[in-house]
Order: sequence, then structure tokens, then C-alpha cells
Amino acid sequence: MKKILISALLSFSMIGISVGQTQDFQLSINRRTAPSEAKVFVRYFVGQKLKIDSVSLTSSSVTYSGKIEEPTQIILFYSKDGTSFFNRKGGPMQRLTFYADPLDPNTEITIQDPFESSVVKGGQLQVAYRKYQDYLYPYEKQLIKQQSIRADLYQDKNKNEVAMKQVAAEIEKIEELRIQAQRKFIAENPDNYFSLLSLQEVARHNNDVSLIEPLFFKLATNLRTTAIGEKLEREILLAKKLSVGQPAPEFEQLTADGRSLKLSDFRGKYVLLDFWASWCGPCRAENPHLVEIYKQFQGPAFEILGISLDKPGKKDNWIKAIEQDGLKWPQVSDLMGWQNSAAQLYGIQAIPQNYLISPEGKIVGVNLKGKQLTEKLAELIR
Repeated sequence: MKKILISALLSFSMIGISVGQTQDFQLSINRRTAPSEAKVFVRYFVGQKLKIDSVSLTSSSVTYSGKIEEPTQIILFYSKDGTSFFNRKGGPMQRLTFYADPLDPNTEITIQDPFESSVVKGGQLQVAYRKYQDYLYPYEKQLIKQQSIRADLYQDKNKNEVAMKQVAAEIEKIEELRIQAQRKFIAENPDNYFSLLSLQEVARHNNDVSLIEPLFFKLATNLRTTAIGEKLEREILLAKKLSVGQPAPEFEQLTADGRSLKLSDFRGKYVLLDFWASWCGPCRAENPHLVEIYKQFQGPAFEILGISLDKPGKKDNWIKAIEQDGLKWPQVSDLMGWQNSAAQLYGIQAIPQNYLISPEGKIVGVNLKGKQLTEKLAELIR
């Protein structure tokens, strides 16, 4: 992504743009290689509201204007033949990602072939984003490739479980290397706005306070006191309450057939709380490994309790996914999506995620995956 020059960052935090206060931004799009029938679709958020617009490239240079509330990620999707964003039959569109800055609102894009190599010129925020993006590019490229393979395998009716496990292991390996690279970037660029965003992302996927808190306090004060920084600090405090050795918060939810289950009903066993959802591709890809774990360790000393973040009105999807993936362990949900009450208690902001609970009701593992989970259970359950 990019290096944020400190002057721009300081300006942003000192002004303190508040949510709800919209600012203008403008994109100038130069059609160097694009045909006249081509379109660019512009995707971004204004607050919590998703905005998708289209720009027809009918002349050599066109302009798009919009409003944002804060530094905002913009994704351009390129349709060479002008086909609708919502009616694609020829595969995914090429895309280009950058940031729009309310303090430096003009961005110029010169379209190149391939579209991902298009030139983006903007203010210091964009320069910073490019640096950060370039830093992580080797890992992103590998992840995109493996995720595409996984998607193809998952869509295949004759699922190749061995291949799916191999791809899952490769993705896990790349993601860990990517997180290590992010941590290094944060430590080396404490004044960079994208160090803050990067730490937010790292914390969502690994809420190990011993890793996250030192990086947070390395960040410049002006970053820690932004709205994002203050929210991250609150999440760190919650993660401290949910770290290894702490008591696991009690909760109660319903099974698909309406029975009530509490976490405390499993007292006396090791319990893996598995937060997932039927709509979550990475969760579904992880399920075959959990099935193997369950076959190996299920018994008087171990149980898995699935907590689904499926959404209101999607109970059938939840039940179908349980059956399709062969999940034989207890499953509960309040069908409230990300507002699931148990997920709120455990600070869940990304899935799949898990907590391993001891027979005494204390947390003994957080977000253990793959080989790491197998080894931990083998150590605990003899």
C-alpha cells in the first residue's frame, strides 16, 4: 500500500474529520488504451453505505465526482466491452485499488493494459498507499492465485478433499508470512496511516494481545487518537479479557431444532468454539480439517461447538451448510449475523475464528488453525 508522508497524516488527524461530514473528491480518468465502449465501475463506501457508480469512457478524458467522509478506499472495476457490473458472464473484472483523500481530493488515473498496471497520481496519501501496496504485493499475488484454486475446487461437485487441504495449508502459510510482513511494516513506519489500518487488519485475524499491543503503542500519537485508533485500543482491552488464562464468557443460544445450549453445558471437556457462517468461503474451506479433528479427538474429553454468524432469515442456508460439510458437532446461532451475541462477547470481527476452552472454563488457545490446532489438542488430550 503506501507510505504516508507525515505531514498529510498529521493534517488529517488534527482536523479530525468526523463521520457524517462529507467532503468532495474527484477522479480524472484518461483513456489511453481503453476502447470507446469501455466502462469503469467505481465502488466505495460513504460511512456504512456502499456506493457503486459507472463511468463511460466515451472521450479521451472523463471525470467522476463523489463525496466521502474520511480517507476512503476506492476500487475501480474495468469493463472493456461495457458489460454491466451486475451481469458478468466472462469472469471477474480487472480491478484497480487506491485511496481518495478529503484533504487532497483530486486523483488522476491513466488506464494501462493490463488495468491493474494503470497509473494513479494523487496526493501524499496515495503515494503512501502505493508504498504499502508494493510492500505486500508478493503475498497478495500468491494469495489471489491460491484463493482462485480453492474457489474452483469448492465449486467442483466431486470435491477433491486432499487438494482442498493442500490449498488451505498453502493459504495459511502465505497469510502468516503476510502478517509477519505487515508487523514489520508497522514497526518500521509508525507515522504511516496505513500502519494503523494494517494493524487493525492484523488484530482482526489474530487478536494475540502480546503481539498487537506493543505494535499499537509504537504508532504515532496522532494515529492512536484517530477514531480508528481509539476503536482499536478498545478492542485491545477486550482482547486482554479474552486472552489465554482468562475465564471464557458464558453464553446461551439455540440449536437449529430450537434446543437451548450454554457453554457451561460442556464443562469438564475441552471445547473448541468455532465461529463461522454458511456464506463464509474460508470457513467452509476450513471445515474439512475440523471434520478430521473431530474424528480424531471427539469423545469424553473434547467437543466442538459451532457458532454461526448466519443472518436473519437464512436458517435454511445454515442447516444446509451443516449437512453439506458433514459437521457432526453441536451448532448454535441467534441468526443475527455479525451482531451474534456470542460473537460480540468474544470480539469476533473476522471468521473463521476460534477459542479453545479448558474443562474448567478458561481460555487455553485463541485462533488455532491447521497443524497448530492438531498439535495443541494432542498435547492436552492424551
